[in-house]
Amino acid sequence: MALRGVDAPPSIGTIGPRRRQPRWTGAPSNQTDAGRGLASPVDEEPRDELMRPSAAPSRPRTALLAVAAFLLVTLVAGCGMLPPDPKTEAAKTVWDLYLIVFIMGATVFVGVEAFIVFAVLRYRRRDDHLPDQLHGNNMIEMIWTAIPTVIVLVLFVLASIALGAVEARTDHPAVTIEVDGFQWQWEFRYLDGDTDPSNDVVVKGSPADPPVMTLPIDEPVRLILRSRDVIHSFYVPHFLIKRDLIPVPEDESLNELELSVTEVGTYGGQCAEFCGDLHARMTFSVQAMTRADYDAWLAAAPHGPPSPPPSASLAPDATVDDLTADRIAFDTRELTAPAGEAFAIRFTNEEDVVHNVAIFRGEERIFTGDPITGPGATIDYVIPPLPPGEYTFQCDYHPVPDMTGTLTVE
Repeated sequence: MALRGVDAPPSIGTIGPRRRQPRWTGAPSNQTDAGRGLASPVDEEPRDELMRPSAAPSRPRTALLAVAAFLLVTLVAGCGMLPPDPKTEAAKTVWDLYLIVFIMGATVFVGVEAFIVFAVLRYRRRDDHLPDQLHGNNMIEMIWTAIPTVIVLVLFVLASIALGAVEARTDHPAVTIEVDGFQWQWEFRYLDGDTDPSNDVVVKGSPADPPVMTLPIDEPVRLILRSRDVIHSFYVPHFLIKRDLIPVPEDESLNELELSVTEVGTYGGQCAEFCGDLHARMTFSVQAMTRADYDAWLAAAPHGPPSPPPSASLAPDATVDDLTADRIAFDTRELTAPAGEAFAIRFTNEEDVVHNVAIFRGEERIFTGDPITGPGATIDYVIPPLPPGEYTFQCDYHPVPDMTGTLTVE
């Protein structure tokens, strides 16, 4: 028996059509339901409830935010995106390639962002109904596959042309320079075509006095790149190329770079591969000049590495401090000497890199020793009499803590 006003549940086993149950909203449908605190049934889809916003933003505000974001991204992306002016023949080809790639990238970026802003504004939600869903468009898919394919093919051809210009070699370059990189400076050796290195022009730098590479303009110059310790990288921004210096055995080929500078001027360069504590101070410059000026410079430049001065004689009872450099470190960081008397530092370099000894009192340079390159090279530095006090000695070419010590004069 069913109770009055209450529908009897269907009997077990009864089969009939299933009907969607009504959903309940939070608003009462009539006074009776409102009085009982009940909600009224509304026939609506669950997705409509999910898509209902609490408050839709105004159109002008949305458009303003979208335009501001687009302009900000464009401004940030455009700052500093163009490379320096090219100053070699190969650099001009690289610059042209970069400009083409930049224009293509900017066009794709602007187009994609414009479509995104258009879609956001044009197809933003205006009611609570889910828009029609599309499940593919063959024509659009063919277009967005064909366009990137064409772009990649074009860039491949242009990049091959630029690479050919960068890797071009002449049979007889006008100047050939061996570029030696070491922690943390450069040495430039101008080869004169013979097998005697003693008459080559050698330019060697230090962190306090970076070297200058002098080149003639409008003539091919070949650089032979070699590292004595770790990987370095020869980089001049205006040349738009960098090339690594890799430590390899003597019987293996070295990296080379050939270039032709087109304009007279001075161009800064640096190591572009992190190589240790003083990587930031491993700098140099390139001085490009006319052929006549270059010939005059070459004739006036000293030929061959500087010979260490002969060891000065000391009194038989003079103090001689022994100091050895190996693995970018001094074997001792404490030296002593008598006040008011000349003394000597017998310095031995066990490495195939340049070292020297300089003495300072505060910021004042008291003595600078001539550089020597090992292994097994030895030189006696004769130091003039010093007043009592504490001094600092260090290597000018590697002014790191391991090559810095204290000289006590008493």
